[in-house]
Amino acid sequence: MKYALLSADGYPSVYSVPDIVADNLDMYCIEFCDHWLRESPDAAEYRVDRPSFYNPCGLGSYNEEDFVKYLNTWVFPDQPSRFVETLEIDPNPDAEIPQKYKGCKWFNF
Repeated sequence: MKYALLSADGYPSVYSVPDIVADNLDMYCIEFCDHWLRESPDAAEYRVDRPSFYNPCGLGSYNEEDFVKYLNTWVFPDQPSRFVETLEIDPNPDAEIPQKYKGCKWFNF
């Protein structure tokens, strides 16, 4: 397990995730956002019936907790990801990250 930083336009949270997820964080997050949320019957709770110009797929709101639920339920149920802590730092990828988490990948939903 490795650390990854996940956020949804707020303070980043640190999660312990399977190594393959940490090493390929963008790929797993994009798969979640661009495919699973839009296409999977298991993601129906995130879709609404009112697509709009700004929300053409009619997706409701989702965040890093939903991504971790997706990982733990459908992708890696035998290697559950776990919340570690929230970092109260400037919520942007240029922020100064504590030494303990330097080098960790960060994805903002």
